[in-house]
Amino acid sequence: MPEGAQVLGGGSVRWEDVTNVTASLALPDIESPDGIVYAILSVMTSDGSVLQAAAGAMPNRTLWLSFAWSVRGAGSLTPSYQWVLNASEPEMNPMTNISISIFRTSGPWAFRLTDAGTGSSVEKSFPPGPAPVLRAGDQEVFALESYSRTLATFRGMGNLTLYSILLDGNKVTGGCYLYGGWDPVHNPLFVVGGSGSSPPSFVYAAEGPVGSFFWDYEGVWGVQESPVGGLAEILVVVSVAGALTLGGLGVWLARKKPGLQSSPRPGLAS
Repeated sequence: MPEGAQVLGGGSVRWEDVTNVTASLALPDIESPDGIVYAILSVMTSDGSVLQAAAGAMPNRTLWLSFAWSVRGAGSLTPSYQWVLNASEPEMNPMTNISISIFRTSGPWAFRLTDAGTGSSVEKSFPPGPAPVLRAGDQEVFALESYSRTLATFRGMGNLTLYSILLDGNKVTGGCYLYGGWDPVHNPLFVVGGSGSSPPSFVYAAEGPVGSFFWDYEGVWGVQESPVGGLAEILVVVSVAGALTLGGLGVWLARKKPGLQSSPRPGLAS
């Protein structure tokens, strides 16, 4: 969501001034998928660090859980991942309204995830180090990131609905685009899930009214109900459209930190 995106009331976004990014959303009706599925909020700071917080549905679990991590050196060959929260409370029911925020404090950046139905929330700080200012450019602020490509995971999902993105409390209303797979027109600062694969044909995303988006299942003839190797990229970028070209994007897949077995690390490309 870079400079130039439209904000309610006629203003426009200047990333260097933004101190709080909040997504308001409704989780899809997904439970016990064969691979973890994240609804994930991300921002990049001016030094190239990526901060991410998410709700995630895990195999053999009916409730969604809370996650957060930071990535230092996302544009390098050896990015460093640091977990902040891994498969933790609050536990959330499918189809629940939640909010996820990443915000600057007087110290490090922090995040907050809140279940609007129960009022349960979690708030923690990211590890110190990332720059206190966000980077200008096409920020991929929200994504549906899936480690499942199984049709059955998504058939009854209903909608993942992104009601709004708020920057310092101001709703972004325009200058948004959907991004997934190969896109020679747009040039995000980083790509959640990496690059090189296309979203599965049975999941689609569309723009709704006034800065909202939704993801849904769409039946496709000839698609088998079995896992397909690789990472399903089902992504949204909220950004100003630019006549820039993607090229030579590297893919970084995270390694698990010893002792953390509950979920895979998401991939990043930059």
